[in-house]
Amino acid sequence: METNPRQHRMKRWMERYCQWNRVPVGKDTSLFARELAEQLGARLHMIPSGTECLTWIIPDQWTVHEAYIETLDGHRIADFHSHPIRLQSYSAPFSGVVSRDQLLKHISVHPLYKDKLVYESRWQFRPGSKTDWGFTLTQEEVNRLTEDQYRVHIDVEFSQGTLDIVDWKLPGDAADTILLAAHTCHPGQVNDGLACIAVLIELFRALQRRTRRLYTYRLVLGPEYYAAAGLLHYGPGIEEIRYAIFLDMPGHSQPLSFSRSFRGNSYIDRITRNVLKFSEPGYVEADYRGLYGNDEMFYDGPDFEIPTVGICRRDYEHYHTNQDNLQNCDFNKLEETLALLEQIIDVLESDCIPTRTYRGPLQLSRYHLYIDPLHDPKGYRSLQAAQILMNGQRSCLEIAEELEIDYRFVRSLVDQLKQKGLVTTRPVTSPVRIRPVRTVTIQGKIL
Repeated sequence: METNPRQHRMKRWMERYCQWNRVPVGKDTSLFARELAEQLGARLHMIPSGTECLTWIIPDQWTVHEAYIETLDGHRIADFHSHPIRLQSYSAPFSGVVSRDQLLKHISVHPLYKDKLVYESRWQFRPGSKTDWGFTLTQEEVNRLTEDQYRVHIDVEFSQGTLDIVDWKLPGDAADTILLAAHTCHPGQVNDGLACIAVLIELFRALQRRTRRLYTYRLVLGPEYYAAAGLLHYGPGIEEIRYAIFLDMPGHSQPLSFSRSFRGNSYIDRITRNVLKFSEPGYVEADYRGLYGNDEMFYDGPDFEIPTVGICRRDYEHYHTNQDNLQNCDFNKLEETLALLEQIIDVLESDCIPTRTYRGPLQLSRYHLYIDPLHDPKGYRSLQAAQILMNGQRSCLEIAEELEIDYRFVRSLVDQLKQKGLVTTRPVTSPVRIRPVRTVTIQGKIL
C-alpha cells in the first residue's frame, strides 16, 4: 500500500499507461505524449517519419491490429493482446502455416530465465523497410511446442506518423538550463522508462512550486535515442543547456548509482558524487555509459558535449522482460530516487562561495555551533577545517569535496554563520561550455 500522496499519485498515473504499446512511433506513444503534454502544460514537438535528425532517421509509425501464434486446431500459444512484447517491435506482416522448425527461427527466448518473456527492440533502430517478423516465448513455452505445424498471423501496418517529444521548461533567474530526461517508449515496461517519468513529474511539480529558481529546468520526454537526436537537431535553446541528467530504473532494490559524463569531472558529476556518497550506501560510480547507457550518448556526444550523468539502479533482474511490471515496482524506492534528485537540485540551487567576516577561529559555543568531539569527532574537526577554507576561494561543494564530507554539513554551517553576520556569500559562476552545432527547423518551424 502507498505510504504517502506522492507514491499514490505515481502509481495511479502509471496504471493507465503501463501496458500500452509504446514504440518509437506509434499511436499509443503519440497519445501518451499528447496526454502527458496536456497534463504538464508542456510543449509538444512532432517530427514526421522519414525526417533525418543528425544521422538518425525517424521510423514509420508501426500499428499492430492483431498478432498471434496458434495450433492448427485454434489453441493460442502467444497473443500480442496479452502483452505487447509478445510481438517483437517493428515486426513485418505475415500470415500462414509454418513448420515447427520454421517457427523456432522467429522465436526469441530469454537467455537466463526460463519463465520470462524477453523484450526485443533491435528492428526499431534499423532504418529501411522491415521484412522479418518474430515473437517472444518463454523457454518453458518453447519446450511445449511439440506439433509439426503452427498458424502465424501478424496484421501490422507501417504508415507515416510523428515522433512526439514532450518539452517542459521552468524558467529560472538565469537562462542556464539543467535538462532532465527519460524515455516514453518500451512497450509494457514499468521501471524502464515509465517509472522514471512519474518520478520526474513529481520533481518538476515541486520545482514549479518554488518561489524562485536560480537555474532554468527543462524536462524532455520522448522515445529512446530518437528524441535526443530530434531535440538536438531541431529543438530551440540547446545552446543554453549546461548539464543533463538521464534517469533510468528507479524502482527496485539495488542502490542508486551513476555513470559519469564523458569528461568525468564536471560540476554535475561532482554534485551527484557527493550526494550519493553521503546518501546511498553501496552506490556504484561507473564510466561514461557504463551502466545501461541511454540518451547521454547524444547530449554528451560529438559536437554537443553537454555533461550528462546517468542515474539509475543497476542489475535489475526483470530488465527487458514481462516481469518489469507494477507488481515488481518498489514505490518506496521511487520515493528515495525522488528525494535524491531533490538533493542534487538543492546543491545546484544553493551552492555559493562563502567568505568569513571574522578573524581567527570562532568561539563555537558563543554562537551555538559547538560539536562535542567525544560524540562526533569528524564533525568537530570539520568545523575547524571548513572555517579555514571559507576564505572566498572555494564554493561550498569544493569545501565538502576537499574535506570529504557531506555538502549539507558545509551549507548548513554557512547558513548559520550568515544568519549571525559571520560570512558573506557570492554565487558560483556558471562555466563556459562549447556551443553546439547550429539548430535548424523543418520547413521553417517545429511541427
